[in-house]
Amino acid sequence: MSEASQANAEPIANWGERFCGHVVRPGIVFGVTCGFLSAVLYTLANISLRQVVSVDAFLVAAVKAIPTVVCLTPFLIALKIRGRAVGGGKWLIPQFVLTSLLGQVGGNASFQVALGMVGLATAVPITLGALLIGSAIVGRFLLGETVNRRTAIAVLVLMVAVVMLSQSGHPDPEAANWGGDQSDAGMAMQRWIGAGFAVFSGLCFAVFTSIMRFNMQRGMQAVTAMWISGVVGATALFALVFARGGVTEMTQIPASLWWSMFAAGLFNFLAFIAITTAMKALPIVAVHLLNASQVAMAAIAGVVVFAEPITATLVIGISLTMTGLMVLARRRPRSSVRPEPVDA
Repeated sequence: MSEASQANAEPIANWGERFCGHVVRPGIVFGVTCGFLSAVLYTLANISLRQVVSVDAFLVAAVKAIPTVVCLTPFLIALKIRGRAVGGGKWLIPQFVLTSLLGQVGGNASFQVALGMVGLATAVPITLGALLIGSAIVGRFLLGETVNRRTAIAVLVLMVAVVMLSQSGHPDPEAANWGGDQSDAGMAMQRWIGAGFAVFSGLCFAVFTSIMRFNMQRGMQAVTAMWISGVVGATALFALVFARGGVTEMTQIPASLWWSMFAAGLFNFLAFIAITTAMKALPIVAVHLLNASQVAMAAIAGVVVFAEPITATLVIGISLTMTGLMVLARRRPRSSVRPEPVDA
């Protein structure tokens, strides 16, 4: 290599080293950038999911899991070749497989159904509110975390927000899971059912993330947990699709919808990387505030991109959700295990 080539290569190598150093030990600015980027990426993932509400929810959730498996498999193989421990104990893996089934089937599939029944602007804050409520309950019994006055107030505010948002949904007539009853009673019933799916999704995510944190405290790597979740989800969900005779439907899905499903999975995976990087530099307060920005982004996307109506209950519900997040946003001492992203 010539001296000129070496001179050109050195800055590139130095930039790569600096970038890797930021990821391992991110500074505040880099952490804030990654945190904001994660909120944007999660919103893009939800927009992509909203575009495919006419497709079987199990199939959407199955395809969404594929990018995580494809991207993490080479990384885990490389760690294994280098002799790095990635499992954290064989006994952790079997029980986490069951947890992954709950997160993928109960969490992701239910959220997809909710998107078609109540819309993006409503489904995201309901799911997030239920996630935080469930996390407080599960964390109390599984991780021994205390529920202080501030947390209790936030949970009550989020409960009110969920009830308000339950009446603000906007069903999509093209959704495969919506019967299309245009009467007032039928629309009200669809809103309640859709809100129920969103609440169930959030509670499933709460159990998933809490047990994931529990396993990480005992040595399991975050990337291993996400890889297991992706493999279990893709396998189980595709099995459900085939068992229900969904092969014929798969052949009739336009290429644009397939791209949207894959895009949702890719955005979700990139958001996971961004937010786990941010969590190495940012306090808990920033994590909750970023979740609040994700709610606002979803509301804007629902109204602007999908023409979902702005109602008084929607505005009040979103405001209460963000208020609950602000109440939760308090500084805690740093710990070795940070909270994990919402999506399984």
